[in-house]
Amino acid sequence: MAREQEAAPAAKVSFFPAWCKRCGNCVEFCPRKALDHDEWGYPLLARPEACTVCGLCEMLCPDFAISVGEPPSAQEAEAATPAPGTPGSPVSPQHSPERLAPGEEDDDA
Repeated sequence: MAREQEAAPAAKVSFFPAWCKRCGNCVEFCPRKALDHDEWGYPLLARPEACTVCGLCEMLCPDFAISVGEPPSAQEAEAATPAPGTPGSPVSPQHSPERLAPGEEDDDA
């Protein structure tokens, strides 16, 4: 059971590198020094056993590139996003950019 408690914080910190500008706030202000930089300067949870899931990194991130909290279960994630091609999905023929582009039949009119 102690192993589960140690592994839990690692699953509760998510990084979104596409949003990160590598400012370093999260790494510098982590009270337990659980975060570090990778070789490109992006944050990573280097010491998950030290993370107390305090949320300070999330609060200090100017780009919302870090999320601290319970990750959604696979069932919740599947229910939140409709499957491609089903009603409500952003990925369907009704939402494709090609559908909005003028076609050959529009040029003749």
